[in-house]
Amino acid sequence: MAFAVVGLALLNAGGCNSTKRLEADEYLLRRNKIEFENSQKKISKDPLYQTIRQQPNRRLLGVFPIYLWAYYVPNPDRAEKVNLRRLAKLEKKNEKRLARGKEPKVFKPHGTWWRETVGEAPVIYDSAATSRSVDQLEIYLIKHGWFNAEVTAYTDTLPNQRINAVYSIRKRTPYYIDSIYLAIPDVRLTSLVMESREIRTNVKAGDQFNIDKLNEERTLLTNFFRNRGYYDFNKELIYFDVDSAHNNHTVNVTLGIIPRRIPYSGDPDSLLLVPYKRYQIRSITIIDQPVARLTPIASSDTIRIGEYIVIDQNQLHVKPRALSQNVLFKPQDYYFLDRVTRTYQRMSALPIVRSTAIQFEPVSDDIDNTLLDCTISLTPAPKQNVALEWRGTNRGGFLGVSGALSYKNRNIFGGAELFEINISGGLEAQRLLTQSVAVEESTGGVRNSLTFNTLEFGPEVALTFPKFLLPIRSERFSKRTDPRTTLRANLSYQLRPDYERTRSFASITYKWSESDQKQWAISPLELSLIKIFKSELFQNQLESIGDPFLLNSFQDHFIQGTRIAYTFNSRRPGTASKNLYFYHGELESAGSTLRALYQLANAPADENGNYKILDINFAHYLKTIHDFRYYRIHNEKMNTAYRLAGGVGVPLTNLNVLPFEKSFFGGGANNIRAWQARTLGPGSFRDPERNFDKIGDILIEGNIEYRFDLIKVLEGALFVDAGNIWNIRADQARPGIDFQVDRFLSEIAVGGGIGFRFNFDFFLIRIDAAVQMKDPSLDPGERWLFQGKDRYNEYIRQINEDRPPQSQLSPYEWRWNLNLGIGYPF
Repeated sequence: MAFAVVGLALLNAGGCNSTKRLEADEYLLRRNKIEFENSQKKISKDPLYQTIRQQPNRRLLGVFPIYLWAYYVPNPDRAEKVNLRRLAKLEKKNEKRLARGKEPKVFKPHGTWWRETVGEAPVIYDSAATSRSVDQLEIYLIKHGWFNAEVTAYTDTLPNQRINAVYSIRKRTPYYIDSIYLAIPDVRLTSLVMESREIRTNVKAGDQFNIDKLNEERTLLTNFFRNRGYYDFNKELIYFDVDSAHNNHTVNVTLGIIPRRIPYSGDPDSLLLVPYKRYQIRSITIIDQPVARLTPIASSDTIRIGEYIVIDQNQLHVKPRALSQNVLFKPQDYYFLDRVTRTYQRMSALPIVRSTAIQFEPVSDDIDNTLLDCTISLTPAPKQNVALEWRGTNRGGFLGVSGALSYKNRNIFGGAELFEINISGGLEAQRLLTQSVAVEESTGGVRNSLTFNTLEFGPEVALTFPKFLLPIRSERFSKRTDPRTTLRANLSYQLRPDYERTRSFASITYKWSESDQKQWAISPLELSLIKIFKSELFQNQLESIGDPFLLNSFQDHFIQGTRIAYTFNSRRPGTASKNLYFYHGELESAGSTLRALYQLANAPADENGNYKILDINFAHYLKTIHDFRYYRIHNEKMNTAYRLAGGVGVPLTNLNVLPFEKSFFGGGANNIRAWQARTLGPGSFRDPERNFDKIGDILIEGNIEYRFDLIKVLEGALFVDAGNIWNIRADQARPGIDFQVDRFLSEIAVGGGIGFRFNFDFFLIRIDAAVQMKDPSLDPGERWLFQGKDRYNEYIRQINEDRPPQSQLSPYEWRWNLNLGIGYPF
């Protein structure tokens, strides 16, 4: 309701205030419209709208003209009076500054910053721009096959000096490609063109004529040639001739390549047609350069590593083989553009390297020379770095402070290995699990207190090698896939009034790239030991509830797991796209190997059929999680992000439940933001008194977020989150927690809200405020925000009947949540 009121106010303000200061003969361009006079083959309107020269003022969600409204916020009459006073004062100050020999200050009119930074000046309709747009639309249509298209324009005048520009398009019958001919004197290039067109058919007979496709074909063919030795070939050498003389709405296309000509030795005034040159690499030199060009070089050694020459100027202090193993081409190879690009990316990714430059030079100026010398220049990054940071935290309304001390050594063993030490810790105010909601509400609880009752501390050590640590040589494999091996160990300690928890973790992970868009990670061994020391009150409360799920979740356990992860990102460096896709999936298994070994050894099991290590149960489960994302880029200042995520964890025989840290949860800054972290679900289960962290075996989540720029460093967002968690097994003590196909859709929680992002390029601070729009813990018919809550309030009234005033629960009221985060939520 509040959002609707704000929206109507903005709409009304934008409609009235945006034109009241226009001249009598001026009209505000409200909208561009495109109409098709006939219904022949459809054409996308988006590129047509982008072709129009004069664009109307931006509108939030296509409705609210908030930028235009902001432009008109400063009152010009008041601003004029203020400016006269400020100008008079400034003139007096400048007289004194000039008398002291100082430069005078420049006058900045009142409201200038607000208008230029936040606001957007009104777009006044320009008939000349409309005429130019008609010409541009016709050119666009001709380039896309509508040779006989006609475009006309007219205006639609609206009240309050507003106007719509309407472009009427008559496309008629488009032209199609009848035949494609080749006109290439170079026989080798002709063969390569045919080979390329067998791999992919970007332009083929039967397609509608499209000049963008022809230009794309030029680029693809150029890259195809440059990946086969044609180092100095460029796309300007490729041309297309189009013949539409048949007049039957078809064209013949000739794909040609300008021939290479050299002076004829027998006649200086004549030119000889010769094939284009195919270059080979003669030598490859890797050299480290100082950060400052004028820095003197103390010493220089020339080292040969296989087929590579390394000139060590004592700048990187790295083993030469750590550099040569990242060069994906070698002497005698033909020039291959893609390998050069990947080499650049690999070298730049080395932690010890700040910048990379790869240059090729012909060996000589001889007209017949086909050899290249390659020089790879590397500039070092600082070897060591120490950073200290701190920040305030807000987890579902509970305040805290945390900090981290980190140390990095980017070349600890001389092989570009990255060694990291991170020590983090924090103090937070957290709700006691043994304290009821009613007591907290009546006393203010931790939420309204500055008492920190939760301590977290955790050192971590990580060592990353730019290769695979394997018992076999993997150099050929490493040349293609940018392998890395990471050894990691950490200790996490958490002290709360209800329990003390320690988690020790160690892992080895292999990562590699299948391509620029596809990455893999395999952790063959992950070890975790979790020790929990519960307070007597907390232990008594767990036992009084008698829930095996909760009891098992808060017990000591050991995890020996294996995990495989795959990531796909459609974003390509250096390219722009309006549609970006992202996917991340993981499959994790734990305990199966250990249990099989115990069974093979005929080891004794306990009374529940479980095996233990050092008198501690080990976890036994299968888990998978998948995260799909789609980003729609509307323009430079607006985009929409979509996410669909889900996961399932199946507890097996040894522990019977998922470990607490491996379970799914709902709510929080990167999840369903209208709920505090771990307070949503499972399913439709409702218990307004218990404060245990809510976890589950199944997660389903979907998000939509519309993002837009407000001012230079401030971005806005409108979002809707939906999802929940469930358990696989039903529990009579907690009805509604299990996943059922016939009811899970009705148990999807929905939250929505507004967010602000302070984007400083190198980091982003995010503030999101969200309201609970649908709460699945309420009765059917009362779950949506706009529905009455009579049954819930009656339920609360019955609970409160036999309770003293200080322990009574509150009836239903609007539930909203404020989140503070770092970076985008997805």
